[in-house]
Amino acid sequence: MKYPFRRSSGKLLAIVALCLVFIVIVHQLSYTDDLALANPLSESAQVIAACPLSDPRPSTDAPRSSIPNLVHQIWKTADVHTYSIEASHESWKTLLEPLNYTVKLWTEDDVLRLIRANYSWLLPSYQDYPQNIQRADVARLIVLHAEGGMYADLDVHPHSVDSIQCLQQLGLQAIFASTGGTVGLSNHFFMAQPGSAFLRWALEESKLRAGPKSNRILLPYLQVFWSTGPMMVTSALHRYRWMYSTADYNVGVLDEQYGPSVMRHKAGRS
Repeated sequence: MKYPFRRSSGKLLAIVALCLVFIVIVHQLSYTDDLALANPLSESAQVIAACPLSDPRPSTDAPRSSIPNLVHQIWKTADVHTYSIEASHESWKTLLEPLNYTVKLWTEDDVLRLIRANYSWLLPSYQDYPQNIQRADVARLIVLHAEGGMYADLDVHPHSVDSIQCLQQLGLQAIFASTGGTVGLSNHFFMAQPGSAFLRWALEESKLRAGPKSNRILLPYLQVFWSTGPMMVTSALHRYRWMYSTADYNVGVLDEQYGPSVMRHKAGRS
């Protein structure tokens, strides 16, 4: 005895399942629009392909720049030996501390104290992030907004003092490494003035994307990129540029070819 109803029901369920999968995929891909369909980054940031110094020799009495001689790094605890690869903390200290730079290591507890003291409006979203990397992304924006200087992931090693000092003296409020061949901003290395208006804007953007909006993204990697990572920072820059129409391009991005002459990214955990 044949059961045509059962066969047709099975086909119908298969079609419905395929349709649901298609809808989910389209929904997830829609979160890439603000990066993929944005204007060219060169319209919102100054692309830095070189930074020559008038005096290429590193000097402890170089003119004071708008970006302080501070390097910030963040780890779970004060023991960077628990990092999965060789951490760059000592290499930053060895290269820059003799030139009157301060290299700071923030712990998760340090960051939390700073947020409670000066960024309480971010505390609920910061604590509610489902992934630790989301907190790490926001933490680096916070410490640089609070104190200025440079942020470097623990797998980012300094390469050229000359280039670092030159970038500090360009008068830009913030400078970021690039991602995707200068398609977007990366957050594994960047520098900024204390109180940077753009970093404040990016922090506000991260808060807008927190909670239900980002939780609807099923792919963990995309969720991080969209809510707190490079996709969020890049989108924030385009919106910042559109809102204020800044004609002086006071945010910079390192050209993909020039970036390695400033620092080297070993791409470990970050």
